[in-house]
Amino acid sequence: MMKPILLALLTLGLAACVQQPQAPREDVRLKEAYSACINTAEGSPEKTAACRSVLDVLRKEKAHQQFAEEESVRTLDYQRCLEATHTGNGQAVKTRCDQIWQEIHSHNTMN
Repeated sequence: MMKPILLALLTLGLAACVQQPQAPREDVRLKEAYSACINTAEGSPEKTAACRSVLDVLRKEKAHQQFAEEESVRTLDYQRCLEATHTGNGQAVKTRCDQIWQEIHSHNTMN
């Protein structure tokens, strides 16, 4: 009678150990999804804005909060820069927008 109970407990214990690494793997997938989103956005304001939804999910994960906060600032700066391009000093603003976009893109290039 004791052997089946012990066997069941060992099986449950091993199952719990096997399932633990899946959470970090999901975190990596979220970060990869954000990088893929940025890399395919090609500077489009609409596509860049869509990438922020992935950042919102990353922001909820303690391990990625700092990354998500920094990237949120970058994408918001890019959005503001694009809006300024439409209303202001064309070439100077465009140069700044391009610089911000290059920073975002290089920071999220998948290795």
